[in-house]
Amino acid sequence: MNNFWRNVGYPLCVLIIGGLLIRFLNPYVPNEVIIILVAATCFAFGVSLHFGKKSNGWIQKFVIAFFFLFFVFWDLGAIVLPQLKSIFTLVGINGFVIHLFYVFCGWSFFK
Repeated sequence: MNNFWRNVGYPLCVLIIGGLLIRFLNPYVPNEVIIILVAATCFAFGVSLHFGKKSNGWIQKFVIAFFFLFFVFWDLGAIVLPQLKSIFTLVGINGFVIHLFYVFCGWSFFK
C-alpha cells in the first residue's frame, strides 16, 4: 500500500488539490496569481513523480530554478524578447509545452 501511495496517490492528490485550488481562486484573484499557482502546481506534481534518493547537488538545482523562473516570468509577460518569441513560435513552445516544462523541472529538481 505504501508503494501505491508514493507512486499514484501522492501525485494524484497534488493534481486534485492544485486543480481545486486554481478552480476556486480563479474568479477572485488576478490572472498573474493564477499563472504562478499553475506553475507551482505543475512543479509540485513533477516533484511528486520522483521517488527514491534525492540529489544534494546545488548546481543542478540552481540551473533548474533559473529555467523555471525564466519560464514563469515569460508566462507572466515580464520577459519579452522578440527574437526568442519568434524562435519559440517556430519551435512550438506555447502554454501547454511550458506547463510540461514546469513538470519536468519539478521532476528533475531532486534527481
